[in-house]
Amino acid sequence: MTKNITIHDLAKELGLDSSTISRALSDSPRVGSKTKERVLEKAKELGYQRNLMASNLRTNKTMTIGVVVPHISRHFFSEAIDGIEQVVASKKYRVVISQSRDDFENEKEIVNGLFMNRVDGLLISPSMETPNGDHLDLFYKNKIPVVLFDRYFDNGGLSKVIFEDNKGAYDLTQHLIDNGCKRIYHLAGDLNSQIYMQRFAGYKEALKENNLDFEETFVKESNLYKEDAEEFIVDLLKDKNNFPDAIICANDVSALAIMKYLDENTDIKVPEDIAIAGFSNEPASAIIKPGLTTIDQHPFRIGKTAADMLLKFIDDKENAFNASNTIVVKSELIIRGSSKKNK
Repeated sequence: MTKNITIHDLAKELGLDSSTISRALSDSPRVGSKTKERVLEKAKELGYQRNLMASNLRTNKTMTIGVVVPHISRHFFSEAIDGIEQVVASKKYRVVISQSRDDFENEKEIVNGLFMNRVDGLLISPSMETPNGDHLDLFYKNKIPVVLFDRYFDNGGLSKVIFEDNKGAYDLTQHLIDNGCKRIYHLAGDLNSQIYMQRFAGYKEALKENNLDFEETFVKESNLYKEDAEEFIVDLLKDKNNFPDAIICANDVSALAIMKYLDENTDIKVPEDIAIAGFSNEPASAIIKPGLTTIDQHPFRIGKTAADMLLKFIDDKENAFNASNTIVVKSELIIRGSSKKNK
């Protein structure tokens, strides 16, 4: 049987104290660069492998961070995860990624599992069904930092990195109005969710400021899947006398689905007959013809910012629980052919 090389073996080989070896392997500033180099070379030569479990017990850290998102396959969340991983990897942390599939019960199970596995912190974008942050109390009570990103709750006092949802929707609506649209409909997400509530509010605010009519029938709540968008446009097509001249969708998935349905099943042209706008700047939005006007949410930046905040809280837990912190990432209007109507 091959012997496991220990810190004590390295110390004996190099004629150093075991404490010096331990500090060198941990990249401590208390050990000079030449000594570190000697220790690392000898560790590699002898095949030393660090006992992470023992190390974690000494530091009371597992060097893991939990990340929970609604859907890993969505461009926004995959980009946000990329930003998160870039930050935490530079600090030698690992991430455990889970998806709730927008199911609150599933999210609760995931959160409990991450807690039982002793993650050092949690980054979470809650499901559409999640009513509040009560299920995160076990982290708060045990002084494990939590940062919300993208989706959030107004209650709970949790720190968060969020997006200018209200302004993004306002800018989209104002852009459509500036391009001659007057009868603007909105395919919304769940209006119990803060982000979709804010997008709806921005849309409604722009209509009001431009003295345009708003009716409850102009707005439809949905899960924003392809099937929801198709059902929405099919219903609108039943009454062509009251057909909108523009639709703002609360995500690009639904906007692209509407454009595809109109192209394949009707003679209605985008943007000549109806302007379409989305939200999130999915990669496909720039590829289709006409390109989709949308809002860039900068998901990579949101992920990096949220990870930076969480790591600071892990290193300084007092500030993590003294007060909630909120960082707002600016929106960016991306204008493409789907909204450029002739006035």
